[in-house]
Amino acid sequence: MPALAGRMGDVLQMRPQAAVRWVRRAGLAGWLEPLLVIALCGAVYGGAMGAWRAPLLALYVALKLPLLLFLTALGNALAYGLWGRRLGLTLPFAECLRVVLLSFALAALVLAGFAPVLGYFALALQGPTDPRALQAHNLLGLAHVAAVALAGVLAVREQARWLRELDPHARMSGAVVLFWLALNLVLGAQISWNLRPWFGTHYLEVAFLRPHPFAGTFYESVFRMIFHF
Repeated sequence: MPALAGRMGDVLQMRPQAAVRWVRRAGLAGWLEPLLVIALCGAVYGGAMGAWRAPLLALYVALKLPLLLFLTALGNALAYGLWGRRLGLTLPFAECLRVVLLSFALAALVLAGFAPVLGYFALALQGPTDPRALQAHNLLGLAHVAAVALAGVLAVREQARWLRELDPHARMSGAVVLFWLALNLVLGAQISWNLRPWFGTHYLEVAFLRPHPFAGTFYESVFRMIFHF
């Protein structure tokens, strides 16, 4: 764990060479360490996310948020591997997947840093039994959307720097970075919708998953939160 903390600290200090060494590291540890960071930090942020509705939902979300990050990372790695060939990237698929896992580990660490603030914010809002619960629910939802978006932007920006270090001859334009960011947000947002609830609707029972997880979209939900707020 101290060695893992040191390597993660180098990544947080925006040293691309540290990320390159991690991506090219042979053995099982190169896979397990970013997964461990995602699991631990995702669980911390998930607990803060579900705290507004009930302690049971906080437990559920602490289990589900790492799963959301894993699934989104896998989907992105497949797309990056295909798109990377068009950019001249010569990375094997395994290294491409480790780049994505490391960027998600960075995003999870940023979210874990937000957890105390947003957890306190959730507990300071009107509770689910308050007449103004809907307004509190929408405000909390928009706060989490903003936090996740910020973490994603930071992770993708660093990911682009790592790829330039891994393969200096590849074409890395701003449009490609925007494409990666959009892919992160679109894929992650829709998977998150299928795995809801996250912070809990005040008039619905606490549950691990909704009875109809594929009904509706994430974007409709965000539009309704903005409209009602």
